[in-house]
This record gives sequence, structure tokens and C-alpha cells, in this order.
Amino acid sequence: MTKKSKEIMNPEHPRWDEFCERLEGPEGCDFKKDELGKVSWRCFGRYDKRYAKKIMREMKGIDIAKTVEYFNQLGGHCDCEILFNVNR
Repeated sequence: MTKKSKEIMNPEHPRWDEFCERLEGPEGCDFKKDELGKVSWRCFGRYDKRYAKKIMREMKGIDIAKTVEYFNQLGGHCDCEILFNVNR
């Protein structure tokens, strides 16, 4: 029996929209707009991708290390930058 290889999460991945929705939502960066239209979110910055990694672990079958490398190459150095720079 062969072991199924893990996939890299990227915009062509069939579950990319689900990943981004979860990363944008309350379990991730939690983007919110106030009554004046100002947008706020949470992110630890630098090279911290704790929310993205947690979501990918829960999605199962994702090669987290290779995906993180892919995100870094496209400027997705932290959780919010994945959404700003990789999700175009």
C-alpha cells in the first residue's frame, strides 16, 4: 500500500478558498470592519504563521513545510501577508 503524498497549499489547490476564508475569519486573522469602515485584524508579524499552520494541520494532507517555503517566496511571511501577497 502506498502512502499518499502531501500537497502544497496554493491558489490552484482545490481547497484554497476554504483555507483563505478560515485564515481571514475568527480562527485566523479575524478581519473586521468598524462602523467607519476601518479594517482591523490580528497577526503576530515577522515570520509567524501560527494561524495558517494550525488551519493546514486541521485540513490534513497538506505539506506544511513546503507550503511555508512557497508562501515565503511570494511575500507571505506572516498570516496576514499570506492573504495580502499570495491570495491575489
